[in-house]
Amino acid sequence: MGRHKNISKVFKRLKDPKGLIIAAGRRIKTFFARLLKLAGEHKVWTAVICIAVLLVTITAVNAIRAGRSLENSGLEIRAERRDIEEKISGDTVVEPNNEYSITAAVSGTILSDTFEEGDKVSKDDVLYVIDSSELENNIQSADIAIAKAKKAYDDAVLENNNTYRDTGSASSSLRSAELAVEKAQQSYSDALKAQSDLNIKSNYSGSVSELHVSVGDNITAGTAIADIVDNTSLEIKIPFNAADADNIHAGDAAKVTLTKNGSVIDGVVTAVSAYTESGGGFTLYRKVTIEVRNPGAVSSGDTASAMVGNIACGDTGTFENKTESTITSTVSGEIQSLYISEGSTVSDGQAIAAVKSDTVESQVVSAKLSLDDANEALTRARIQNDSTASSTSLNNNKLSSAVDNAKMSYDDAVLSKERLLKQLEDYTIKAPISGTVVTKNKKAGDDALGSASSASSYASSGGSAAASASSGMTSSSSLSASSSSSAMAVIYDMSRLKCTLNVDEIDVKDVKVGQKVTITTDVTDKEYTGVVETVSVNGTAGSNGVTTYPVKVDIIDFDDALLPGMNIEASIVISSVHDVLAIPTSSLNRGDTVYVKGEKTDESDAAPEGYRTVSVVTGVSDDEYIQIISGLNEGDELYSSVQEMTPAEMMMNMQNNAAGAQSGPGGPGGSGGMGGGM
Repeated sequence: MGRHKNISKVFKRLKDPKGLIIAAGRRIKTFFARLLKLAGEHKVWTAVICIAVLLVTITAVNAIRAGRSLENSGLEIRAERRDIEEKISGDTVVEPNNEYSITAAVSGTILSDTFEEGDKVSKDDVLYVIDSSELENNIQSADIAIAKAKKAYDDAVLENNNTYRDTGSASSSLRSAELAVEKAQQSYSDALKAQSDLNIKSNYSGSVSELHVSVGDNITAGTAIADIVDNTSLEIKIPFNAADADNIHAGDAAKVTLTKNGSVIDGVVTAVSAYTESGGGFTLYRKVTIEVRNPGAVSSGDTASAMVGNIACGDTGTFENKTESTITSTVSGEIQSLYISEGSTVSDGQAIAAVKSDTVESQVVSAKLSLDDANEALTRARIQNDSTASSTSLNNNKLSSAVDNAKMSYDDAVLSKERLLKQLEDYTIKAPISGTVVTKNKKAGDDALGSASSASSYASSGGSAAASASSGMTSSSSLSASSSSSAMAVIYDMSRLKCTLNVDEIDVKDVKVGQKVTITTDVTDKEYTGVVETVSVNGTAGSNGVTTYPVKVDIIDFDDALLPGMNIEASIVISSVHDVLAIPTSSLNRGDTVYVKGEKTDESDAAPEGYRTVSVVTGVSDDEYIQIISGLNEGDELYSSVQEMTPAEMMMNMQNNAAGAQSGPGGPGGSGGMGGGM
């Protein structure tokens, strides 16, 4: 099936000799780049490579001459409509999403391994079990040390308690007396508070809108006495067009116009609603809250419109009192006096009513007597405690120190065992991620040789393993380096595949996150698709003086045929046009002119016989074709200006191009500083 596809491609090229020549040039260019890289790494092959280069060059020259011969023998080149994609291309390698090197944190013989290279593993799967018998013996010793320390601590506590028993009674009596005083003091304070609350005071300033009680009424705690309204400041919420509301902010000055008489009042914006609502006529609005000082003629329920700067509202709003509160009683009793009436003005802290309560007065007297009794009992308890404590204080200090030391020894023994148990987890190494095992360097019977390494540590929930994670690899050499023998195993996370293109400083400005990337490989005929994931600003200067920037590409439709380390060609589509007039790039002369078949209109026209020079405006181009914006019509027959080149010139040109591709920071894996990214 693959052979049939290749044959169809050949026939397709044969129908377009010009395209065949260009495709051959691209293949030769890639071939030279890889040959030069091989020559640089293996000098013994230099002579062989030079012979191969000469043979390929002669073959290429013959192919190009054959193509030109076709062209000069009547091959028609016409302006035609086609799709063109402008790309930045380069060779690179497939990379896994991430790479993890598994290393041991402890030494010991590996008792078991549960996987082989190529296996797929899930996160937290057990990979290795290391012999922990020596550590388990240490844990048993730690248990014995804990038991001894616990016995010493219990003995110290028991001796200390026996000594304190004689003084405990006095100390307990003192504490009880202190608690009794605190309780009596609290009861007395509560009674005084209740007595003070018999004079009911307002917690607000404003006007009395409603009075709920009369003199002689019996009330309970929580009874509403009066409603207070502060109408010195009013708020109004007015709808504004949603787009206009974006330009209104808290603190902006506003002009509010009363609907009832047209009076204008100054106000200040205090809030702009973040919620957008729908109005009539499919309009969207947001409410703006404006606060105004009441001049005396505005009441709650009045309506008004507003202007904020030069922005007008979309509809009217309704005034509301800024503060409406209710004063309640905190005591029970009979209303003896009222100092306010409906409509009167009150201020914060002003007395508004007096309540009579025999119960509260009785509670004050009783609480005071209880407090006096408690203070006398406390004095007696202190005298008794001081007398007992003075005779045993020195001995108590020694016993307390012994208890503290025993407790610290016990705690230290427990911590030592916890550290050993934590270390025991390191003897079971689990997979830090789900992925594919690409390297296995250790097996059952080997020594884990746990030691410090450059790998970062990874601790799973049921075990511990050191794992180094690398991403952003730019060449196949970095992939092979990851499989170092210093790691017990290496796992690739292939939930996603990526690649990195090194784009030169001229082209990188055209690369944007999200752009489409086409990916091809010699391994399979399938064309894969990717997207630009990141464009780094950390450039690397090459030996040719050109700085390149790594562009990370996410391959979104990879399959099992595409594996990390494979060589691929990636092309970033930076622009594309569809169904546009286009000509082969070889037909375009310097100065954006072409030779069109027809009679000349200017005697100084240097076009070949039978052709005339026409100026054109060009657009997007690719390897083979360039867009013609103006100057030509579909079907115009053109003359190709491809010039002859000697074999020596062809050899030198190909070698220079290949060397330029190799000299970039990414080597053949990068864009190689190719003009236009091609």
